[in-house]
Amino acid sequence: MNLPFFRSQNSFSNILITDYAIQFLELRSANPLVVQRFGEHFLPAGIVVNGKIIDQDKLSLIMDECIQEWSLKRKNIRFVVPDAFVIIKKITIPSDIKNDEIKGYLYLELGSNIHLPFEEPVFDYQVIGSSEGEREAILFAAPEQEVKNYADFFESRKLKLSAADISPLCGFRVLSDLKSAHENILFVQIDMKSVTFTIFEKEQPILMRNLPVAQQLKNWEHQTDQLTGQYFQFSLKDESKEEALLLYEDSLGEIEKLLGFYKFSVSQGEQEIGKIVIAGDHPFLPDFFEKISSITNLPVIPLRREQVETSKNGPLPEKFKVLLGLALKEVE
Repeated sequence: MNLPFFRSQNSFSNILITDYAIQFLELRSANPLVVQRFGEHFLPAGIVVNGKIIDQDKLSLIMDECIQEWSLKRKNIRFVVPDAFVIIKKITIPSDIKNDEIKGYLYLELGSNIHLPFEEPVFDYQVIGSSEGEREAILFAAPEQEVKNYADFFESRKLKLSAADISPLCGFRVLSDLKSAHENILFVQIDMKSVTFTIFEKEQPILMRNLPVAQQLKNWEHQTDQLTGQYFQFSLKDESKEEALLLYEDSLGEIEKLLGFYKFSVSQGEQEIGKIVIAGDHPFLPDFFEKISSITNLPVIPLRREQVETSKNGPLPEKFKVLLGLALKEVE
C-alpha cells in the first residue's frame, strides 16, 4: 500500500515498530536474496500501546540510539503501518465512474456508504475485477492522524520517509513457494500483543482483522541472542506456558468464524479457504500450529521461503520475515 503522501525511492532501510520492539532490515541483493544487515531493540511497556505512540520523548531517545547503532542517519526508510490501524474491505465501484474519478468518489462514499471505525482516513485502493455493471476493488484504510504521527516522528529524527506498507502484504511477498493464483489463504500472524487475520483471495487481501491480546510483558523477560547480538528472545518469567497460551484462546476461536464468514457471506458459498499460513514473533509459535490444526481440517503451514541468508552466512530469524517482505516491495 502506497500511502498518498509517501513516494518510493531506490535504496531503503526497512523499519517496524511494535508495542515492544523496533526492528530494522536492509537487503544486500534480491537475486540471490541476501540480507545485508538487521537488528532489533526492545521497547519498554507504555511507550507504544496498540500501535499508538504514547511517549514520544522516550521513543525518540531509543530511536536515536538505534539510528546511531544501525547507521541509519539521513537514510531513506520504509515502515510498516501498525496492524491495529489497518482496515481492508472489499467494495464495489459503479462502472460509470472513470478511473481518474475513483479517488474522489471514494472520498464521498467514506463515512456515508462505506463505513470505517475512524474518521479522516488515509486510504488506497486496487481494482480487482468487474461484474454486472460494477467494479470490484479492495480498500486499504488507516486513521490519517495516527499514520501522520509516525511520519512526523521519523522525519523529526532526520530519516527520509519513502514508503509505507501493511504487514499482511509484506508477509505475502515471502510466500513465493506457497501461494497459488487459484488458492485462497487465511494468513494468521501471532505476536506478543495481538493476533492478525488476513484473508487472501487469489493473491488479493480482501479482509483483515486485528485482535489485541491481554498479554502482560512483565511476565516475560528478554535476552539478547548470544550468537549474533542482533536481536532478543522472549522467555517466560512469572507464569506457566499453559497460562500464556490460554490468553490466545478467544482469538484463535475466531478462525472457525472467519472460515464460515468467508464461505457463506463473502463468497456466497462459491469458494472456501484452502490453507492456513502461520507467522509471527511469538516464541510458542509451534504450539499454536498444533492448536490451530486441532480446530480445522485445513493444511496449516508455516510462513517460509527458501532459506534466507544474511551477509554473515547465517539464516535470517523468523521474526524478521515481515521486514523481509517490506524490503522486497517493488522488487519482485
